[in-house]
Amino acid sequence: MHVDPHAKLFEVLDRDPTYPLAAYHAIHRGLDFTVRMKREAGHVTGQELAQGMAGYLRSEFGPFALMVLEGWKIRSTLDFGRIVFNLIEAGLMRKQDSDTIEDFLDVYDLPEVFGKEWDWLQDIRPDLGLSVSKPGSLG
Repeated sequence: MHVDPHAKLFEVLDRDPTYPLAAYHAIHRGLDFTVRMKREAGHVTGQELAQGMAGYLRSEFGPFALMVLEGWKIRSTLDFGRIVFNLIEAGLMRKQDSDTIEDFLDVYDLPEVFGKEWDWLQDIRPDLGLSVSKPGSLG
């Protein structure tokens, strides 16, 4: 019997609407990215996937990665794990007996990883000669 992965994914979204469809697609793309970057073949652990997601999101979204994650309601690496385990429960990903959702807990701090790297951007804003004034005033 053929299982339609799209139908399964929509079942996941119906069961847990916390994260949008785009977040689930990003996990799959991040897994592909991680597998390509990994030096040896084999199982990808939760920590490896979380690290791979950092590389994927930086390459895909650059300085907007944190904003994209916030839009997807992803606040920590544990959210990556919640998405992965939703996919596992639906039969769309596999795990080993040793894999737990806690593998994704506090792998890194999202604002630290995705924010500080781009701090230099604030130094190149053009000075447009505009001043900030009080609300209701014209100048």
